[in-house]
Amino acid sequence: MNDESRRTTGKREVTSIETALRSAAEHARNALAEGATAARFLLEAAALGATGAPAADNDVLREMAQGLERARRLLEGGNRPDAERWMARVSEALEAEIARWEARGRDDPEARAVLRAFLGVREVLWEFGLRPPAPKPRPERPAARPGDRLQRVTVEG
Repeated sequence: MNDESRRTTGKREVTSIETALRSAAEHARNALAEGATAARFLLEAAALGATGAPAADNDVLREMAQGLERARRLLEGGNRPDAERWMARVSEALEAEIARWEARGRDDPEARAVLRAFLGVREVLWEFGLRPPAPKPRPERPAARPGDRLQRVTVEG
């Protein structure tokens, strides 16, 4: 089997850990790029379903669609720092839209459909590992020691 046929069938010969990891990273990037494309079309469907107009007609949705397209290009190019910055921006915009449509959905049944679409976009991105960084845990208070308790002090004055 020549290199080209191995590449197209996914049956590459694995001769080292490095080769296997490099192949895994390449396939993961390709899957993420496809996920970004899927999310972009899901966003387009949400825009058309909610407003009857494409995402390009709405400033926020247009920016999100353009961000997803940039992500696809970044992921296909393998530029990790740029992809991470993109993910942070997309995640912030997505969470803002989810919050906005969640608020609108309290009174508008049609807004709930848009909210579900945005939640679906987020879920697809999460399934492909595109999650925002986890918040830093809060520092814990030191545990009370036995014998520690409130004491009364007489104040003169």
